Order: sequence, then C-alpha cells, then structure tokens
Amino acid sequence: MERDEKPVAAASQKREDDALRHLGRELHAALFPEEYDHMYDSVSEAKDRQRGKNPMSAEYVEKTNTLRAKLGFTPFSVGPDAYNEDTYSWVMEKLRQGEEAELREIIAARAHEASETEHRREQAREQFQTPSWLNQRIDDMLVGEKFIHDGTDRSDPQVIAFRIMGELFTVGPSGDSESEFFRQIRRLLPGRSEAEYQALHRHGVIVKSGAQAIIMRRLAAGLLA
Repeated sequence: MERDEKPVAAASQKREDDALRHLGRELHAALFPEEYDHMYDSVSEAKDRQRGKNPMSAEYVEKTNTLRAKLGFTPFSVGPDAYNEDTYSWVMEKLRQGEEAELREIIAARAHEASETEHRREQAREQFQTPSWLNQRIDDMLVGEKFIHDGTDRSDPQVIAFRIMGELFTVGPSGDSESEFFRQIRRLLPGRSEAEYQALHRHGVIVKSGAQAIIMRRLAAGLLA
C-alpha cells in the first residue's frame, strides 16, 4: 500500500507545483509587464533592444521603473549585457509564504490608479476634441503611414475604414466610436449607400479586433501620438 501511495503523492505534488508556477507567471506578468514587452516588438524595436536602447516611450519607462522602485527593485534595463533582478523569484517566494492577497492588492491598486488617470484624460480630451479637430486628425492620419503597410492601396475603402477605426480608437480607446466612424466614413467616401457604409463598419470592427492588442500596447507605451 505504501509503495502505491508514493507515486500518487508525487503526482499530486507535481500538480500543485505546476499550478503555483502558473499562478506565479500570471501575477509576475501583471506586476512586471515591462519584462514581457519584448514579446510584442516589431523588427526595429527588437534591434533597439539588442543595442541596449529601450524602444518604449520615456514616459512608460519612467512609470514602470517607479513601480519597480516601490517594490524595492532597480530600474529595468535592456540589451545583451543587461542585468535585472530576479523579480519572478520574489513573486514565487511571496506565494510560498501565503501572500498572494498582498500581490493582488498591489495589482488592484495599480488598476484603480490607471482607471482614474484614464478618466482624467478622457475629461481633458472632451474639452478640445471638437468635430473640426477630429476631422483634421483623421485627415492628417490618412496622408501619413499610420495603420498601413507597404504595398497597401490606401484608396481602398476597406483600408480607409480600418484606418479610421484605428485612429478613433487611438483618440478615445475607452469610448464608443461607432457614430463618429459613420460621420467620418460618410465625409471621406460620400455618395455610398447605407449598406456599403454598414459593410465598411463591420470590416473595420473585424480587422480592428485582431490589431487591438497591439494598438493598446503602443498606447500604453506612448508610442502612438
């Protein structure tokens, strides 16, 4: 009987260890997102990291380093010779000591602060985002290279629809942009049928959903104006 119990106990312990490591990774990513930014790098951003230059905005770097300092860690550095303290081991030690609640409180407090900051930004946006200002912003975006790739036909209505959607999301990521999208698409592509405008809106929504995570990351990093 004892010989049968040992493999069962070992298997149970392995499951517990795996679950703890999974939880540790989840909490670590929430507490130290700067250590995962490289996973979403473009080619040019990856090259910057290899040269020891952090491709994230100065504001984002300062913010994450301030949060690291509050937890007792040195600023995060990049490059082949970079040395960073083992924050994952710190998270795992906290979990082993039964302090998961403390880690989650830190994450919740950060989320609340970020929400308050975004609310203040939204209020500030509303004060100057007039229809004419937004028209100019969309027009400036369309003549530039934002949300477009080499070889793309920038006059294609579907491309225009996606780019409008992307810019509206950049301007107000937490707001409802549907009515503004229709105002812009009618302004830029006049004379179309309502069915065509609806189809372009559906296309923009579908394509945007695939790119939204990337847009959000660059917004958080300050890489989109």
